[in-house]
Amino acid sequence: MRFLHTSDWHVGRTIRTRSRQSEHEVVFREILDIAKDQQVDAVLITGDIFEHRIPPGGAEKLVAETLAELAKERIPSIVIPGNHDDPGRLRVLKPLGDMVQVHIVSEIADMDSLILRITSQNGSEYALVGCLPYVHPHHILPAAEGVGKSESDRVSVYQSMMKDFFDAFKERMEKTPISLVLAHLAVDQEYGGGEMQSGVFEVDGGILPASGVHYVALGHMHKPHAVKGASARAYYAGSVLQLDFGRAEHQKSVFIIEAHPGKPAVVSAIPLSQGKKLLRRSGTAAEILAQADDFRGAWVEIVLRPEGRTAELVDSVRALEGVVSIRFEEPDVKPTLHGPSLHDRSATEIFGDYYKTKRNTDPDPQLVALFDRLYQEVSTATDEPQ
Repeated sequence: MRFLHTSDWHVGRTIRTRSRQSEHEVVFREILDIAKDQQVDAVLITGDIFEHRIPPGGAEKLVAETLAELAKERIPSIVIPGNHDDPGRLRVLKPLGDMVQVHIVSEIADMDSLILRITSQNGSEYALVGCLPYVHPHHILPAAEGVGKSESDRVSVYQSMMKDFFDAFKERMEKTPISLVLAHLAVDQEYGGGEMQSGVFEVDGGILPASGVHYVALGHMHKPHAVKGASARAYYAGSVLQLDFGRAEHQKSVFIIEAHPGKPAVVSAIPLSQGKKLLRRSGTAAEILAQADDFRGAWVEIVLRPEGRTAELVDSVRALEGVVSIRFEEPDVKPTLHGPSLHDRSATEIFGDYYKTKRNTDPDPQLVALFDRLYQEVSTATDEPQ
C-alpha cells in the first residue's frame, strides 16, 4: 500500500499581516496532484491544520475544499489535530467526514476509536492506522496534581502516558500485515524550525513503536526529517510552506510511504515547489536596492545597515516587492559628555538628536511635527489632576 504524509499546514497564517491564503491554495493543488500521480491509498495529515484555534472562515473553507477534492478522487484522508487546532471544531465534522472517507480522529475516547482500518484502492490489502491526536500536558497532569512537581517530573509523567498509547497500538496491531501510527508531539527538537518554544513537552524518540509498525507519521516540527534515535521509520513531514525566516533553508516536501507485509517500509520525499520563499538580506540601502530582482515571488526581511541611510532610501527599500519587514542595524555610537545639558534643551531637540543617532539622518519635518503634538498632549494630560 502507498500513503502520502503531509503535516503542519497552518492555514490562516499571515506574514506581517499579509495573507498567505493564495500560497496555500497552490500548494494544496500540488499535493493533490502528487497524491493522484503516486496513486496513494490514503493521505495522512498529522496536525496543525490551522494556524489558530478559531481560524478565519476562508481558512476553514480552503481546508474543507481540499479534503473534498481528495474524496472526489476516492483517496481517503486521515486527520488528527495538533496543538494549534481546536479538537472541538474538528469533532463536529467527523460524522460528515466519515461518509466521504475523511477520517477525523479529534480526541481520545477509547483505544478502539483511535485505530482505523484503511483498504487499498484495489481492495486486496488493508492497513490499521493508530491515531494519537495532540494531548495537552494539562489533560494528563491537571494543575492540582502538578503542584510541587518539577518540570522534569511533569515531562516524565507525560512521556510515560505517551508510551502507554504507543504500546497499546503495537499490541493491537502487531499481527496486522500493514500498520502505521500518526501522532502530533515533539521529538528531537533540535530540528524544530519554529515550534521549539511552543510549550509542547518533548518526549524521547525511544518510546515510539518499533517492531510491527511500518511507519510513524509525526507532526509539529516544521523541518522534514527522520527522527534520530527511533527504532521505527519515524518522520516529521514538516510544514508545507516556509514559515520562519530563521529556517528559510528548509526544503518543503511530502513523504510517500510504500508498505508491504513482512517488509520494511520504503520512504521517499517529494519536494514541494509552490509557495513563496522566505529571504533575509542584510546590507546598506543601496546594496539592498541592487538586489530587487531577487525579491520577486518571495517574502523578504531586510536588516538595513546605517551607512548612507536616508529617509528617501529607506522608503525605496520599504516599497520593494516582497519586503515585509525592515530591521535597522544601529551604528556604534559612543556617548559623549560634551554639549549642553539635557535640562537646557527642548524635547524636540533631544528627539531630533536621538533619531539622527539611530537612523543616521535627520527626522522628516512631518515626523517632528507629530512628535511635538504628541509631546504637548502628553504634557498637558500629565498636568491635569487625576
